[in-house]
Amino acid sequence: MTIPHDPTQLAILANAMHAIADEMGATLVRSAFSTIVREARDCACALLDAHGNVVAQAEMIPIHNGGLSLAFRESAAQLDLSGVGPEHAVLLNDPYAGGQHLNDLILFQPIFHEGELLGWAGNTAHHLDIGGGTGAGINIHANELIQEGIVIPPLLLDVRHDLYGGPLERMLFANVRTPDLGRGDFYAQLAANRTGIERMQDLAARVGGATLRAAMAETLTYAERRVRAAIAELPEGRWQGTAWIDNDVGGDEPLPVRVSVTVRDGGMTLDFEGTAPQVKSMFNSSLASSTAAAISAVRAILTDKDIPANDGCNRALDIRMPRGCILNPEPGLPVRARILASYRVLDAVHDALAQAVPERVPAQGFNSTTGLYLVQRRDGGRVRIYADVLGGGYGGAPDYDGAHALAGLLSSSRNTPIEAIEQIHPQLRMLHYRLVPDSAGAGRFRGGLGFSRAIEILEDGVELSFYSEHFRQPPRGKCHGADARKASLVVRRGDAVFSLRNPDVMRLAKGDIVELTVGGGAGWGLPGERAAEAVATDLADGLITPAFAREHYPHAARALS
Repeated sequence: MTIPHDPTQLAILANAMHAIADEMGATLVRSAFSTIVREARDCACALLDAHGNVVAQAEMIPIHNGGLSLAFRESAAQLDLSGVGPEHAVLLNDPYAGGQHLNDLILFQPIFHEGELLGWAGNTAHHLDIGGGTGAGINIHANELIQEGIVIPPLLLDVRHDLYGGPLERMLFANVRTPDLGRGDFYAQLAANRTGIERMQDLAARVGGATLRAAMAETLTYAERRVRAAIAELPEGRWQGTAWIDNDVGGDEPLPVRVSVTVRDGGMTLDFEGTAPQVKSMFNSSLASSTAAAISAVRAILTDKDIPANDGCNRALDIRMPRGCILNPEPGLPVRARILASYRVLDAVHDALAQAVPERVPAQGFNSTTGLYLVQRRDGGRVRIYADVLGGGYGGAPDYDGAHALAGLLSSSRNTPIEAIEQIHPQLRMLHYRLVPDSAGAGRFRGGLGFSRAIEILEDGVELSFYSEHFRQPPRGKCHGADARKASLVVRRGDAVFSLRNPDVMRLAKGDIVELTVGGGAGWGLPGERAAEAVATDLADGLITPAFAREHYPHAARALS
């Protein structure tokens, strides 16, 4: 085997694979039919070696990218891949076989060069509907996985026979409510993998398959060395961290996510013993999602920001999530809103590491994804589904203010333009989409603002369903920074106002206005240490009101009077 000893050659090949993964992502987004993939970019693409290790990934969704190799390993454990050929593919969405939740279809396809398996192209895309449920966007009352949609265990497919009008494709899209959009997004996944396969074959033809395989192995080892070196910069020790899910579906008590973080000898152990037991609702998190969240939490605080993103980064981490807890439930339990528990994984890890390196860890952001669905059933069985994944404000940090109104760290989804929403949803009108003054926590460095979105319902037959977080507990400040504002969702019907709890479902009428308000990020550091000039700028920009300034920044308010 030809080993790329030359660091320059290794860097060129590693960057080439990263560029190929990015091109796969661009193909997927540009080819997709639904706004949740085409606009919000709720998807991910990666290249894997022949053993299923991610060697390069697109700059897309961390929660997806971080779980792809686990999905492949689980698939390889269930399937005989020894006779796989160029026309094969592996498809799954089972959260108990490495999947995330049922709406995320994962597709792997092999890459061959000169008759030998070189690696795999893989991607994930969130599908608008996957069947199951009650016909609403989210079945908030599900108490078993099969009520959330079609469960696809790892399947080895013959692409020509099973897809492109074949039996599997016909069966799958006969059981979803938006088959045209779903089929379009699925073909976009096939196109993205085809891009990766062709580009990797071209690269192998130029440098040789043996050289490219060796480069894959070495880039994993290189990333491991870089991560271990970055972890070695942390003080050695053991710290406890806790974060809280607001409540279970229909419950009132908060659910803890607890972690013990141990740093020693360039490695890190994250033990989630003591986390809340699994629940019977959609607030469980699949193991792949929980693991990806833990990985992302660690990567976010390491000082080396240029480490290649691949599975070599994970070798320095020992992640332990007890079976039967909310982060690693027993098979068969629902996981539709798994992202909420995954975000509390991130918050708990950061809570622990803030005790070791407080100068690196930001205050808590809104750190949640709000899944907002408005579903309209029409004559003839036709269905319109408006779906969006929404973020909030980021937390302030030791040397900068938090950003406004962005998807959370684990999601990184894009903003869906209002024009794109109204173009394909004539039953809706966006009345406002704006930042909310005073929604961020005060501090030496303030948090970023949350936002409000108001949607008028223009036709009958629409049903609202949603899940979110921070309806009960606000994002918490750090180092004496102030907490941020909590979230809310109200429905206005004439003079009546209905305040919904999280999660909830409600049948709407023509003329109703759905107003969602998500919180901002918390503040970092004493508010009394914020520069008067910064307070003046926030006031001038409308980020805070005079009353907020007087309450939280009296030193600056006096200077400005």
